[in-house]
Amino acid sequence: MYMESFFICFLAFTTGGGFKIRKFVIIAASIIILLVIGIYAALQFKYNSLEKSLKAYLITVEGYSESDIVSVKAELSSMPKFPVYVIFADDPNTKYIFTDRDASDWTQLDPKEPQRLKKDN
Repeated sequence: MYMESFFICFLAFTTGGGFKIRKFVIIAASIIILLVIGIYAALQFKYNSLEKSLKAYLITVEGYSESDIVSVKAELSSMPKFPVYVIFADDPNTKYIFTDRDASDWTQLDPKEPQRLKKDN
């Protein structure tokens, strides 16, 4: 039953008689593509802002220099939603995980020791 209705729609779409169906498919595909591009762009903007914010925090508040920080990379996760991974020059084999908990107050999540932030968490 499902295959028959799919086949009928496919025939109507390809034979030229289904102008309304063709128009609907094009509009629906365009909307889906725009949504995907919009979500991707929003995530990239969020990642970029988190990375810049943490790097600025580490340099201005915590006293690290640019050369102390090898990389800063934000990702999407389940918990926390946006962890930011930092690799420091003096410990290149360890990824330190930070989060801002949506409040611009950075906290080191892992590893617990050594603590890279001066404040108590």
